[in-house]
Amino acid sequence: MKQQAFFKRISLSSPAFLLLVLGVAVIAIHLTLMFKTGISDRQITSTLFWLTAAYLIWERQDKLEFQTGLVASLLGALLLAMLLLKTTGYCEDSFLIGYPFLAGIALALIASGFRGLRIYWRELALLFFSGIPEVLLSKLTDPAPITAQFASSMLWYSGYAVTQRGIYLDLPGGSIEVYSGCSGVVAMTQLLGMSVLFLMLLPLPWKWFQKLILPVAAIAIGFLVNAMRVSLMAILVAQKQMKAFEYWHDGSGSLVFSVIGTFVLVILLKILIELFAPKLPQEELK
Repeated sequence: MKQQAFFKRISLSSPAFLLLVLGVAVIAIHLTLMFKTGISDRQITSTLFWLTAAYLIWERQDKLEFQTGLVASLLGALLLAMLLLKTTGYCEDSFLIGYPFLAGIALALIASGFRGLRIYWRELALLFFSGIPEVLLSKLTDPAPITAQFASSMLWYSGYAVTQRGIYLDLPGGSIEVYSGCSGVVAMTQLLGMSVLFLMLLPLPWKWFQKLILPVAAIAIGFLVNAMRVSLMAILVAQKQMKAFEYWHDGSGSLVFSVIGTFVLVILLKILIELFAPKLPQEELK
């Protein structure tokens, strides 16, 4: 039914078709740039969040009205032009991370004017959490010392003779530095984004404080999983297993911890769904 309604509304000169072409081009440019970086977790995350945003729009495309104003259209076109111009040169990581949210704002203004910021708030919120928290958190704070301290405690309770010196972990046989890239910011913000994605996709009749549990838990899970990863790195260096260190640090093994964090988050979501499920009266259960 949705497909039939879509093809009835669309034509080569219709606003819907022009916006569709523009949106596909904007997404394709971003994904092309992301895949050139070679960072697998960000490639997967970007693809997933773009597809989810597109799905949310598709689900209510028959209710959308494409009416905009001159000022909003010009502002959106200017913002989009600046983004696309930037993509022709060197694109730093912070730009690629912020691109989806800024492009989403530009497309919303072009499609529905300033009202578009309210109409597409779910999609914009989703694109915001796809990467903006990572940029903000990395600029505001560096949790590397806390990560090093927590990883040191994990190693100590596991029976390893570990000594912490600030962001350095010393083990008999070697030491590692927990620099900002290993602080857990990426893991925490990626799982935070996944929690928002789940809340957007699933029609959960939860209260606001119940919905808040999942994002908070996602941050905690990301921190704990990253601390486990740092502990493993320290053990591998101490045992002089440098090939294994490279695999788990920069190779495909680094994705395993992302999968573990996502899996734990999904399990928690399942538990919360069952916990917060409305209770049926005893009469209905008989």
